[in-house]
Amino acid sequence: MSAARAEGLLGPLEYAVMQALWDTSPASVPAVLEVVNSQRAAEDQLAYTTVMTVLSRLHEKGLLVRDRRGRGYDYAPRYSEAGLVAHLSEREVQGLLDRYGEVALAQFAAAVDRADQGLLARLRDAAEADDA
Repeated sequence: MSAARAEGLLGPLEYAVMQALWDTSPASVPAVLEVVNSQRAAEDQLAYTTVMTVLSRLHEKGLLVRDRRGRGYDYAPRYSEAGLVAHLSEREVQGLLDRYGEVALAQFAAAVDRADQGLLARLRDAAEADDA
């Protein structure tokens, strides 16, 4: 199975901040700001407060952990990128099951029946890896 990517599952700024933290964590707001802005054009540079707000919101969503460092915090991802994809997809599936119950299960079963054998083998391998 290809490497799971969270791009598109988070907002563009959230994803940029998570990428910075996956590369360099734990990190403070100024450190994350520097990494994120190094990837952006001069006219698209982010403000300190923007990055601070994104970090705070990602922490509130449970996607980051933070430790007090002086007057600020150091942030680190709670999940690897693949782990985040798994976490978010689990939440989505659970939401579908909560909302649609047996109908959602029937649709999943039908989708599995229609899937090619190579895909089914990769899904089994991924499920076994998650259980390990």
